Amino acid sequence: MDWSSIGSFLNHGVHHVLEGWDHLLFAAALVLALSSFWEVFKVIGVFTVAHSITVTWTALRGAPVLPPSIVEPVIAGSIVVVALENMLRRDAHLTARRLGVAFVFGLVHGMGLGGALLENLKDLPAGAAGWAIAAFCVGVEIGHLCVVAPLSGVLKIGRDLGQERFRKGVLRWGSLVIAAGGVWYLAAALGWLPGPGGE
Repeated sequence: MDWSSIGSFLNHGVHHVLEGWDHLLFAAALVLALSSFWEVFKVIGVFTVAHSITVTWTALRGAPVLPPSIVEPVIAGSIVVVALENMLRRDAHLTARRLGVAFVFGLVHGMGLGGALLENLKDLPAGAAGWAIAAFCVGVEIGHLCVVAPLSGVLKIGRDLGQERFRKGVLRWGSLVIAAGGVWYLAAALGWLPGPGGE
């Protein structure tokens, strides 16, 4: 597999995430209530491992693990669950719980991401699928980092400046906006409302 093809799959991963606000909203919800870069690193790392497992499984299987009619509502619901937890539960066990949530829902997000990859794998030569999957997954992480990194940076600056009111306001209102977005995606996935693209 040549570098141009690898770059194409990497680009596909980046654009799929940046154009698919459901994955970005979930990643933002995951880190919004965390208090350090180390916690963010652990949670996003677990999310990465989880969705990479099911992206790879879906791609090698050559078919979706679960139908989109199940996967898409669960992805949307995951946004709402994490955003509501941010607003309603803040305790010493949040990071530990968040690791489990990131893994379980990460597996489901990976099914959605893997479904988006399948069509592009059809005409690849034998032995090239592994490189394509790896490049796509790296692209997905680059897309996530485009949101997670600046968000974590802003929250860190607010904490360092002693602006606890700022941090709580961002957590409360940010989670509310994310939850609203998740409800919209859930309604769209269930066919009750048009999706972000008007589908």
